[in-house]
Amino acid sequence: MDNLLSYLNDDIKYPTDPLIKMCIAHYQFEAIHPFQDGNGRTGRILNLIYLVKSGLLNQPVLYLSKYIIINKSDYYFNLGAVTQMGSWKYWILYMLDAVENTSALTNNLINDILEQMDSTLKYGKSKIKWYTKEVNEAIFSQPYIKPKIIGTVLGRTSRTTLSKRMEELVNAKILTPKRDGSEVYYLNDDLIRILAG
Repeated sequence: MDNLLSYLNDDIKYPTDPLIKMCIAHYQFEAIHPFQDGNGRTGRILNLIYLVKSGLLNQPVLYLSKYIIINKSDYYFNLGAVTQMGSWKYWILYMLDAVENTSALTNNLINDILEQMDSTLKYGKSKIKWYTKEVNEAIFSQPYIKPKIIGTVLGRTSRTTLSKRMEELVNAKILTPKRDGSEVYYLNDDLIRILAG
């Protein structure tokens, strides 16, 4: 582990392209296998942290897990080939392909969300007089929202007022109410559709 940490953090002693370094470090972490369970997930999280630290990502939003799960047999084959034959080339190519494909998918996803946000903002403003860019951003900050968040954006705390505002959003078909026991939260079906796609 000390060698792995030194390799990741010492760019003078190990002047390697950050993407190549991530590929090598991911293999090393998986080979060390420091935990009884969760090494794969932890290794993929470390990839993201390293890419952020290296300045290649602003936020840890690259979901490599999906690519690796879909291509699991190639992942294990190439991982094993490094261990058994020192075959680094195909391992590195596999991981770079994972980054490239995941980056393209993530970029498309972000573009779809931004397009939907723009469309919903225009629609919301045409249907609800108090609908603003800030309300729209709050609604798209996660797949569901609670009235309190809208209240914070609008500077309102009255339960009655918030209930009316949420009802307007439901009537405009911007949000869909869901009940969990006595609590009601509101789904952004458009965002859920994009994220599930």
